[in-house]
Amino acid sequence: MHKNNPHGGSYDMSALSQALPELAPHIITGQKGQLTLDFANPLAIKALNKAILKKDYKIDFWDLPDGYLCPPIPGRVDYLYHLNDLLPQSNDRSAHVLDVGTGANLIYPMLGSRIFNWRFVASDIDTIAVNCAKQLAKANKGLDKQIKVRQQTDESKLFANIIGKDEYFDITLCNPPFHASQEDAMAGTERKNRNLKRNKDKRGSAIKSDNQKDHLNFSGQSSELWCEGGELAFIKKMINQSAAFKEQVGVFTCLVSKKENMAAITASLESQNVASFKFVDMSQGNKISRFVAWTYDNEWLLN
Repeated sequence: MHKNNPHGGSYDMSALSQALPELAPHIITGQKGQLTLDFANPLAIKALNKAILKKDYKIDFWDLPDGYLCPPIPGRVDYLYHLNDLLPQSNDRSAHVLDVGTGANLIYPMLGSRIFNWRFVASDIDTIAVNCAKQLAKANKGLDKQIKVRQQTDESKLFANIIGKDEYFDITLCNPPFHASQEDAMAGTERKNRNLKRNKDKRGSAIKSDNQKDHLNFSGQSSELWCEGGELAFIKKMINQSAAFKEQVGVFTCLVSKKENMAAITASLESQNVASFKFVDMSQGNKISRFVAWTYDNEWLLN
């Protein structure tokens, strides 16, 4: 993880349950005597997120509609710290950031506002997600002044209809749909469920939970999980559309889940004649993820 990410160690379940008592029923004892959770239980994951947000980020209210993506907080925080490294440290003002596809969880704008005092515009195509995100910003002290939520009315557009004529954003971020089809997304969900169940079985009967469900704690709506052509098609579309806003954005960024997509993304960036670009690796345990960053500004070189 990023050196400044505070979530590099294990969770302090005692402190988290003190911050949010509703987490306590989900806490179990692992094989080595440590306090942990049944990470296959979606209710436990949701309660963990609420506790982290309340304890560490003063987010007193956070909730999701059923079936919407429940994000892992440490990885989201990691992306934000790496983005902060790209910003000019000489800035004497709060950065203005665009979150493309914020989802119902509004996680990046809430965390970025609390950690760095960034100002956000958060966009999404899904009406339920937009309404939920607006509720979250309004319900938490100070966030309604830091975060503006806007609905994208054209599913073919990413920046148009969202970036105003006279607006400037220092940086954009995005967690794109990963899968290429609904069937692909469902297959991925089933694989993760099997892995979670296998890990649970290995840990033994001590790890049990009430209201255990067979469905995945990752959940997610179609717009969150898949699009035609998958992640690569989405990122290439983002790169192509970014050219029209090169005077209004300092650095564009997007998460890249599949390493094998990097070559095609590189070719797409080179065809746009961007001033510079880079891939930034992020590690969380055994998982390696990355994001791509690019700019059209010759004075904002990425290296």
